[in-house]
Amino acid sequence: MTPSLPTINMTGKMAQRTDLYSVLMSYANKNNSPYIKIDPFLAFLEKYAKRISEDQIEWLKWTKDVRVKFWSELSNLAEEGKCELLHDTDEGRIYMPQFYVDFLKQQYLNIDENADTPFPSEESLQIEIPDSQKTYLGVESDMQSFLTNPPENTAPIISLGFPEGFGSALVLAEAIPQRLAEAGILKIRNYLRTHSNREYAYHKLSPQLAGKERYLRDMLNQILTRPLDCYASIENGSDFSYLFWAHFAILVKGDIRKKKDRLSEEIAAIQAVCILEGISAYYKALAVAKREKEMALKDLELHLEKPPYLFNLDQIIKFTSTKGVLLLSQYSKEDLQNWLKKQTTESKNDSLPELLIVHDRGKSCFVSKNKLLHLCARLLAESRDKVKTAVLKRWVRLIKSYRKENSMEEDREFDKLLEQYIEKYSPVFSSLLKDPKLLLVYEEMEQSGQNIPIAGKIFSKGELLPYSAILLLKRKELLDDARIVLPFWYSFPLLTAIIAFLIKLFNKKKMKKNAAKTMESEDNKDDLLGGEDNSQDSVNAAQEIELAMVPLGFTLDSYLEDLASRWSRILNMQARKNLVEDVNSLIRDNLRKTLRVQKQYKITRENLSQLAISIVSHTPSLQSLNPKEALLTYIELYLVKLLENQQFFSNS
Repeated sequence: MTPSLPTINMTGKMAQRTDLYSVLMSYANKNNSPYIKIDPFLAFLEKYAKRISEDQIEWLKWTKDVRVKFWSELSNLAEEGKCELLHDTDEGRIYMPQFYVDFLKQQYLNIDENADTPFPSEESLQIEIPDSQKTYLGVESDMQSFLTNPPENTAPIISLGFPEGFGSALVLAEAIPQRLAEAGILKIRNYLRTHSNREYAYHKLSPQLAGKERYLRDMLNQILTRPLDCYASIENGSDFSYLFWAHFAILVKGDIRKKKDRLSEEIAAIQAVCILEGISAYYKALAVAKREKEMALKDLELHLEKPPYLFNLDQIIKFTSTKGVLLLSQYSKEDLQNWLKKQTTESKNDSLPELLIVHDRGKSCFVSKNKLLHLCARLLAESRDKVKTAVLKRWVRLIKSYRKENSMEEDREFDKLLEQYIEKYSPVFSSLLKDPKLLLVYEEMEQSGQNIPIAGKIFSKGELLPYSAILLLKRKELLDDARIVLPFWYSFPLLTAIIAFLIKLFNKKKMKKNAAKTMESEDNKDDLLGGEDNSQDSVNAAQEIELAMVPLGFTLDSYLEDLASRWSRILNMQARKNLVEDVNSLIRDNLRKTLRVQKQYKITRENLSQLAISIVSHTPSLQSLNPKEALLTYIELYLVKLLENQQFFSNS
């Protein structure tokens, strides 16, 4: 039976819309065809417009120059893809792509009424849809992949092919999967009703679904009484729903295949179970992937609570499961980013998020809130020995040169020194100690009764403990340790004070003598650094910079040699030695020039760094040496070495 295509009353809706597209669609519907012959249409349009414009003046525009207006607007519609101009006849035809789309929508409006017939197809509807407007899918071979990864620019109409000659079906792409599945469930209900085989299906399926008989009976009852509710269980991807449709499809296919003469509702049933089997498998795969993703994210959460507690994104991407499977294979990068965003922004009961962001050398790192104090304890343990060794090295050097500083005598200054070394050896720990979030986490854990690691107890009454208390370092003990490694006379304050006074006095006399000798040849050479007394201060400043720049395990000279080996990559030893000496000579000349020009030149790390950059930028031969970082550091340290030598000031 040829279906009745939808029609539109030409005196109703068409009269209300006068744009060319609406007129074309109304004309196509009136003639039950998407193909429109141009000349008959223009004749109709002109005649119809003249008649109706008496009552509706908006139609007057189609009463004059109809053909000109028609071709002008038609070209725009063709460019927009709303129609196609065909040249398969002498007079030409227009094809309206939306015609079959609207037609198929009508077919699926009342799916319950057509439950006893197979799905609509080109054969049953006696239509032929152009290949450009449809996409062919095999129900068993292509359905799941189509649902998983819908191709771009999919045709609006899908032609489903069923196996073993069970026909085909037309459906709108937008109706897949829900509307298509609901139509299939209604056909299954009709099949069970007309064949009265609910109990038969129950007894046949019970062995395959042993232990789930109650769920089986409920499912069969639901199909018969509330069929559309069945889609929810399919969409949820529940284990039982998937097993039911898989086994039920086998049962229906097996029973119908045995028959030579198949009824219309039997063809409809076998088409329906093929569709439902594919859609159920798709949602089952989604549910499995979702569970795997949830488990993988749970593993990710557990990883973040393990040492070293602090992880950047590059490290998180490489996390694996207990079986060695890369977690990123079970969730996408987008899933990971969304999870990290959620964990670092969402909070409960006005508390901090479960995941906190910490910056380490310019990179954003993540630490679990519950493990932040454990991270502090670990960083404290790692940095304590480094800080202690650095302070001891510093004080040994000062004592050995019969000097002292405020940090040796005052606890407050001692804490400032410790703070500087923590910032040098553990920037992350230093930034954490200054981060207000650390106190909030501490108070949250304290109030909730969670165990705080002993090394993590760094607050008292809402205030951060002194750095000496955090690091468990005592100023007097460190000072005693520094004196122990030196000869015994350094332990006698009176003796060291006398020696220090004599050295200072000797240096003053020596500088006065040198200044007197050079007074006539150069003006105020003895005042290059602001006077005699300040020259020793400059030497002290240079020594402070050396302590800050030279890594543990190196002396100034050994570190200079190491840096020189990086930027002077010449195989010939003599040529390499000459290059280093040329660079040293250049540095000495620039420093002398700077000291002559800037009488009050202040010795600071920043000033030396700027001078090093200036030397390189104004010397083309140095710009070819790499790496630049090693060269600049070498120049800074060589400047420090020169400035530590008081004789250099005299010779300058």
